Amino acid sequence: MSSATQRAFIDAIAAQAEGVGQDSPKVRGANWRQATVATVSASGTITATDGTIARRLETYTTPTVGDLVAITQSGAGDWVAWGRLATGTVTVGQTIGVRKPGFTSRASVTTMADDPHLTLAVTPGEYALDAFLVYDGAQAGDLKLGWTVPAGSTGSWWPGGPDSGMTALASSPRWGALGDVDTSTLPVGCQGAGILLACRPVGTFVITTAGTVALSWAQQTTSTTATIIRGQSYLKMTRIA
Repeated sequence: MSSATQRAFIDAIAAQAEGVGQDSPKVRGANWRQATVATVSASGTITATDGTIARRLETYTTPTVGDLVAITQSGAGDWVAWGRLATGTVTVGQTIGVRKPGFTSRASVTTMADDPHLTLAVTPGEYALDAFLVYDGAQAGDLKLGWTVPAGSTGSWWPGGPDSGMTALASSPRWGALGDVDTSTLPVGCQGAGILLACRPVGTFVITTAGTVALSWAQQTTSTTATIIRGQSYLKMTRIA
């Protein structure tokens, strides 16, 4: 056998060994990579778009088709899905939120305007909304609440606070709710300047276009005594679908 033939034979064997090593986890050892979820099984596994079946970690809750995930393979060849990787979108099960760092005061104004702090950037999906507002103002002014949302958004919400006709701290809550999130408003009552009250707006928002959700508010009736939303209020949204 000539030296050229021997070299070609050696090169072929080396290439074959390299290929086997790349394909066999027993040779190359454990590794990890990114994958996109194609299907989700009730048995606790996901199947990637390339056909790889991986078992989810217990912490990888609410798996969803289209998730970008990290998967890892053991030396024995078994695959495990760690969980979702960041993609710039709000994923199912993820909660985003913001705390209001200081107060905002509005007097003699009934025109709705976004709160400068209680705003969130959202991507398309279905969300459960939960807000907690600490506020005060004159009985004559009250607090009118609404939302600024991306075009096409739908949903329902409830202000979760005292009725706007309240005359005492033991007044009845406001039970009325709204079936839209983009135009209508609802008031909650105030008891007087410096008398802190709280309301808990909740709802379900369906976002079809990426954009911003913001609490919008004003006085229900114009009053020279300011209506104030205080610091430590918060706005949270959890994607549910």
